[in-house]
Amino acid sequence: MKLKLLLGAILFMFSYCVYGQLLDINSKYRGEPFFMSVDMHQLQQDCARNEDEYNQLDKKEKIKYDSRCPLNNLKFDFKRLDKLIDEDPIAYNGNDFQLKLSISPINPKNQNEEDLPNLGRDITLSLISKNQVIDKLFLANNSFSNNPNLWNGYQHYYIAPSGDIYTLLSIKSEPIEDESGTFPTLWKHYNVDTSNMRFVLKEMQINMPEATYHIIYPNQFNTKFHEGAVEYGLTLEESIALFDQSSKDGSSDYSLASRVYHYYQDQLKEKVNQLDNKKQQQDSFTALKQNINKTCLATPAPIHESDIELYLHKVLTCLIEQDRQAIKHAEDELGS
Repeated sequence: MKLKLLLGAILFMFSYCVYGQLLDINSKYRGEPFFMSVDMHQLQQDCARNEDEYNQLDKKEKIKYDSRCPLNNLKFDFKRLDKLIDEDPIAYNGNDFQLKLSISPINPKNQNEEDLPNLGRDITLSLISKNQVIDKLFLANNSFSNNPNLWNGYQHYYIAPSGDIYTLLSIKSEPIEDESGTFPTLWKHYNVDTSNMRFVLKEMQINMPEATYHIIYPNQFNTKFHEGAVEYGLTLEESIALFDQSSKDGSSDYSLASRVYHYYQDQLKEKVNQLDNKKQQQDSFTALKQNINKTCLATPAPIHESDIELYLHKVLTCLIEQDRQAIKHAEDELGS
């Protein structure tokens, strides 16, 4: 706990030095500091629940079991937000701009789809300058599926005095076979850019069954595969052929694209290293990779859980196409 508080203090001071401004955020709207730094995969392990094991515990043991999950021990009372916003929606009131919270009910257009959320609410944070809304940010929500056998999801947040905003989207699932629990899915770090009056996405983590994808804007894309993740079940050659065919058909499969992407990353690094040796230069791969990442990370970031797989597919497909072009260019130069 002391280490976590120290880390939070360091991040706070760093943000202050970089951005040079503190925002007097109303304390009742700040949210939970826990979300400043999240180990997505560890949090998932802590918040997963083995139903068979859980059902054999007595009441006291169940409370202890549930306490493993930090999301069950948050100090900030997110349930009070609606009432607080109704009473006074202004979270920050400065000389140049305001930060205002607003609530809207979730109301999907297609009420017949049982797997769509049709209960709950979204909370939006608006940046207002000169009485005009300049930018908006999806801050928090609580959504429930009409089908009780499916899931409900929620997003929590923290607004730091440094102007940094952190959000975590999680999905709480009903038991599937013998497992249930809360699954952290999408973590984001924004900053309030007071010079340009907008919310800027600085960093993002996407937690999927096989890996956590970590993005630092504008040009870092990293993948950390989870130990024991299920293999795709195809050879590399089959994966590449299936990926090419799905691209022609207009279908998407981000997990397939992820495997193909890592193959071409390895191929590109090998070719660029050969080219570096030929030209007697050093590590041009890093700069090339950053340029490729910057191009592909211009893809708009996901907002809701339903956006994530398509987003990953678009980014990974872009990275694969860029890698293939770079590999061909390197091969042409090596052959000259």
